[in-house]
Amino acid sequence: MQQISRAFSYLSQAFSLARSPGLRWYVMVPMAFNVLVFGVLYWLSATWIGGWISAVTAGWALDGGLSFLNGLIQFLANAAVVLVWILLLGVFASVFTLGVQLIAAPFMGFLAEKVDIQVTNRPMPDESIGAMIWRTFKREIRKTLYWLWRALLVLFVVVVLYFIPVVNVFASAVWFLWSGWLLGMQYIDYGADNRQISFEEMLARLKRKRWLVLTFGSLVMGLTMLPLVNLFIMPVAVIAGTLIWVKELSPEVMPEVG
Repeated sequence: MQQISRAFSYLSQAFSLARSPGLRWYVMVPMAFNVLVFGVLYWLSATWIGGWISAVTAGWALDGGLSFLNGLIQFLANAAVVLVWILLLGVFASVFTLGVQLIAAPFMGFLAEKVDIQVTNRPMPDESIGAMIWRTFKREIRKTLYWLWRALLVLFVVVVLYFIPVVNVFASAVWFLWSGWLLGMQYIDYGADNRQISFEEMLARLKRKRWLVLTFGSLVMGLTMLPLVNLFIMPVAVIAGTLIWVKELSPEVMPEVG
């Protein structure tokens, strides 16, 4: 229970730190980029589809005894346009912004570095830009190899559960928890990678506090499902993940792993 409550606490601290002067710009830049791209594409898509509906229904008019229905037809056409704007808002906010956040991801490593230094007062390891790029690239490949086959295995289990009566209610929960673990690992790994901790060691440390990582990742997973909230949750999650690393999992606070 303590690990679960601490996950909530770290996320709460992250929201406060995100507004601090030293970190504000690292949060605002990717958020502004998200909002800009989201707003432009949302406006263009909704305008085009709404215009198409208006053009298609422009000639819908009844004559004679049924002409009294023309007002209702026009109302339904206008309502369809409004519905398109609402539905697209949900679709774009829930799906498209995940792709936009990947584009803004390079900011996240710098944000995690700033949080780490601010909390620990320890400088980062000396490293050239080329070495950093190569290390980061290899890290992403290693993480992909970690989750890819496991995700396929979990997906298989979820599909099997889906076709079993009564038990199928747990299918979505299994996938949600697995996704929560991956998100927790991803956001905590920014801090570990900046300190050049190997992926294997980082993962071993995460497993020592599974409930903390799982709760944190599940909270972030839930927040990414909320339209508009997922426009800014990524930098906040990076801050929280870095706090968890430096205060709970780093070699300075957890010397032995195994």
